[in-house]
Amino acid sequence: MTVGALVLAGLTLANLQACTEFRRSPAAPVATAAAGPATPERAAVIAQVNRARAAAGLPELAVDGLLERVGNAHCGIQVEEGTIGHFSRSGVPPYLRYLLAGGHGFHRENAATYSSSAAVPDGALDAILAHSVASMLAEIPPDDGHRRALLDPDVTHIGVGLAVRGGEVRMTQELATEAAVTWSPPPAVVRPRSAVALGGTLARPWRPAAAQVLWGPLPRPLSTARANAIRAYGYPPPRVTLAANQLPDLPGGAGGQRTAGPAAPFAVDRFGNFTLKWATGSGEGVEIAIVLATRGAGTQLIPVAAAATVVTASGTLPPELAFWRALAAPAPTAGGGAR
Repeated sequence: MTVGALVLAGLTLANLQACTEFRRSPAAPVATAAAGPATPERAAVIAQVNRARAAAGLPELAVDGLLERVGNAHCGIQVEEGTIGHFSRSGVPPYLRYLLAGGHGFHRENAATYSSSAAVPDGALDAILAHSVASMLAEIPPDDGHRRALLDPDVTHIGVGLAVRGGEVRMTQELATEAAVTWSPPPAVVRPRSAVALGGTLARPWRPAAAQVLWGPLPRPLSTARANAIRAYGYPPPRVTLAANQLPDLPGGAGGQRTAGPAAPFAVDRFGNFTLKWATGSGEGVEIAIVLATRGAGTQLIPVAAAATVVTASGTLPPELAFWRALAAPAPTAGGGAR
């Protein structure tokens, strides 16, 4: 999609401009979270993925400790619950777990499960994980979603989530495109009809070109059977799409002018610094803001940064979402079977 193809949808821009005070956190340099002591099993998975990327002429993925923490927590919950795949019984989707924990990239997840009535023998875990990664890389189109995620040229970071208990193994590959070098996120939770904002700067050669605000309902609890039946997931649909420096519709037909200035909901200056301002909806839900960018002289829009704002009547996070928000502060690895 090119910038010229962008259309406005779902949100009245006049409402955006009527808001006078937008809430966001102070701008700060982005630092990739340091990973904890890498187990040999995690290191082997990452090395296997990076060998496949090198063979495809792609850059290797850097390890991100936040991605690892989020994956570890999800895998540990699944081992406890007996769930598999991308969801636990809380119903919180993968991208929201990562964003609430403080992630700022465009996230995707691969998940794998091994289950046996006998405990995993010492030394067997490496082979189990290697077989899982090899199976993903051997997928054939059109059923090759795991392979495409691992070999996505725009992905920059990886974290391997892992939990083992008895004969149960859960493993995730948490993947993200992280292009922001400074990042000022919106509040994690607000009330309906709140004015919020985010801002930042992208690493070169990325150029911010457009932004979207997506909306989805608050996560709902799932039965074990329902959680285990979900094989794929996606981001919620957009409710507004904005080109950089695109003004709202004005009386007299002046809408759509590409003129920089504070009136543009997605404003980008000549140095590449950007600010996105919007008003949350009238009801409860989850709003995901995504920054799309072009690379160099290219015209393809790539999602490279994202943030989540939860909208609740009370202005507080439900417990199942507050759990993931607590992961934003690094903490020692918990017990309960995580390895």
